[in-house]
Amino acid sequence: MKSKFSNLFWGIALLLVAAFLLTNNFIGFDDIGIGRIIISILALAFIIQCLARLHIAPIVIPLAVLYFIFREPLGLPEIQTWKLVVGTVLAFIGLNILLPQRRSYNQCNNSDRSGDHQKIPADGNKDNNPYVGVNFGSVSRSLNADSLETVRLSCNFGALEIYFNQAGLSPNGAVADISCSFGGIQLFVPRHWQVIDRIHCTLAGVDIKSFTAPVENAPRLTLNGSVSMGGVEVKYI
Repeated sequence: MKSKFSNLFWGIALLLVAAFLLTNNFIGFDDIGIGRIIISILALAFIIQCLARLHIAPIVIPLAVLYFIFREPLGLPEIQTWKLVVGTVLAFIGLNILLPQRRSYNQCNNSDRSGDHQKIPADGNKDNNPYVGVNFGSVSRSLNADSLETVRLSCNFGALEIYFNQAGLSPNGAVADISCSFGGIQLFVPRHWQVIDRIHCTLAGVDIKSFTAPVENAPRLTLNGSVSMGGVEVKYI
């Protein structure tokens, strides 16, 4: 039901953008700028969706975008761009830390879809090279693999949770190829794994929680890719 609602919600939002483009010549928003209006509509739609799902932390991202767009037209106090970006990333990570999660990791293994965000349950088929992506929304997924080699994760203007507790790694370890812009990714990994951070960050950060020295020959998960104006958080479970 939530997936259908999300599709309906974003379908209507995109139709509104299309209607604006087609009627802009009659309405006369050229002084503000078509690009600004379109981005603002999408940002407001994302905020509404987050509020409906009680997923508060990602809201700071579209708010920062709206401030940047309308800072000059509305005469708002000027904040240096780098301060705005860094402050937004820190606020996003801080809210993720302070606000309690509405779903524990073992609850996410169930196939129900109750909760504050979209849940994509693992199915019976094991995938050793999965892909999980989200744009303007939030997704939680438990990976199901017997010899995980690679996992591609993409998050743009959204929030992504990945649980590795049902995944076994290949003998040579696994690589998580991450692409994240204006979003946040949380990775939940077993305590005995070794996580290696090789992510390239641009005005972003990677935070590994409760790190303990791995045992010899521990399963190894390497984080590759890039994060721009966002954050990646690794939690041991």
